[in-house]
Amino acid sequence: MKPTLQTSLYQVNSAGHLAMVEEYDPTTMVVRELTPDMTLSRKQLSMLKGAENYPIEYDTDCPETTPQMAEAFKKAAAVRNKKKAALKNK
Repeated sequence: MKPTLQTSLYQVNSAGHLAMVEEYDPTTMVVRELTPDMTLSRKQLSMLKGAENYPIEYDTDCPETTPQMAEAFKKAAAVRNKKKAALKNK
Protein backbone atom coordinates (compact mmCIF):
# COMPACT_ATOMS: atom_id res chain seq x y z
CA MET A 1 0.00 0.00 0.00
CA LYS A 2 1.44 3.37 -0.96
CA PRO A 3 1.60 5.99 1.82
CA THR A 4 -0.74 8.94 1.54
CA LEU A 5 -0.37 12.48 2.72
CA GLN A 6 -2.92 13.53 5.27
CA THR A 7 -3.49 16.80 7.05
CA SER A 8 -5.98 17.59 9.75
CA LEU A 9 -7.50 20.86 10.90
CA TYR A 10 -8.82 21.14 14.43
CA GLN A 11 -11.00 24.14 15.25
CA VAL A 12 -12.28 25.21 18.64
CA ASN A 13 -15.70 26.88 18.83
CA SER A 14 -16.56 29.93 20.94
CA ALA A 15 -17.44 27.70 23.90
CA GLY A 16 -13.93 26.26 23.85
CA HIS A 17 -14.99 22.85 22.51
CA LEU A 18 -13.63 21.08 19.47
CA ALA A 19 -16.05 21.96 16.69
CA MET A 20 -14.69 20.33 13.55
CA VAL A 21 -11.97 18.06 12.28
CA GLU A 22 -11.26 17.92 8.57
CA GLU A 23 -9.05 15.18 7.21
CA TYR A 24 -7.86 15.45 3.62
CA ASP A 25 -6.38 12.54 1.74
CA PRO A 26 -5.37 13.72 -1.77
CA THR A 27 -5.46 10.19 -3.19
CA THR A 28 -9.09 9.59 -2.30
CA MET A 29 -10.37 13.16 -1.78
CA VAL A 30 -11.96 12.14 1.53
CA VAL A 31 -13.14 14.92 3.84
CA ARG A 32 -14.51 14.02 7.26
CA GLU A 33 -16.15 16.48 9.63
CA LEU A 34 -16.92 16.19 13.33
CA THR A 35 -19.75 18.25 14.71
CA PRO A 36 -19.86 19.54 18.31
CA ASP A 37 -22.10 16.68 19.44
CA MET A 38 -19.63 14.02 18.21
CA THR A 39 -16.74 12.71 20.27
CA LEU A 40 -13.12 12.19 19.29
CA SER A 41 -11.49 8.79 19.06
CA ARG A 42 -8.67 7.88 21.43
CA LYS A 43 -6.22 8.27 18.54
CA GLN A 44 -7.49 11.78 17.75
CA LEU A 45 -7.31 12.81 21.42
CA SER A 46 -3.79 11.43 21.59
CA MET A 47 -2.81 13.40 18.47
CA LEU A 48 -4.17 16.63 19.98
CA LYS A 49 -2.41 16.11 23.29
CA GLY A 50 0.83 15.21 21.53
CA ALA A 51 0.66 18.28 19.29
CA GLU A 52 0.67 20.55 22.34
CA ASN A 53 4.26 19.47 23.06
CA TYR A 54 5.67 20.40 19.66
CA PRO A 55 6.97 23.92 19.02
CA ILE A 56 6.24 25.67 15.75
CA GLU A 57 9.22 25.21 13.44
CA TYR A 58 9.65 27.62 10.55
CA ASP A 59 11.88 26.94 7.55
CA THR A 60 12.48 28.26 4.04
CA ASP A 61 9.41 26.45 2.68
CA CYS A 62 7.21 27.72 5.50
CA PRO A 63 8.60 30.96 6.94
CA GLU A 64 7.13 32.85 9.85
CA THR A 65 4.48 35.30 8.65
CA THR A 66 5.62 38.90 8.74
CA PRO A 67 3.20 41.81 9.23
CA GLN A 68 3.65 42.65 5.53
CA MET A 69 2.77 39.09 4.51
CA ALA A 70 -0.28 39.10 6.78
CA GLU A 71 -1.49 42.32 5.17
CA ALA A 72 -1.01 40.83 1.69
CA PHE A 73 -3.01 37.72 2.70
CA LYS A 74 -5.75 39.96 4.09
CA LYS A 75 -5.97 41.92 0.84
CA ALA A 76 -5.97 38.75 -1.27
CA ALA A 77 -8.78 37.29 0.85
CA ALA A 78 -10.83 40.46 0.42
CA VAL A 79 -10.44 40.27 -3.37
CA ARG A 80 -11.35 36.56 -3.32
CA ASN A 81 -14.43 37.22 -1.20
CA LYS A 82 -15.59 40.00 -3.54
CA LYS A 83 -15.21 37.69 -6.54
CA LYS A 84 -17.15 34.92 -4.76
CA ALA A 85 -19.92 37.34 -3.82
CA ALA A 86 -20.14 38.65 -7.39
CA LEU A 87 -20.43 35.12 -8.78
CA LYS A 88 -23.03 34.21 -6.18
CA ASN A 89 -25.17 37.23 -7.10
CA LYS A 90 -25.24 36.34 -10.82
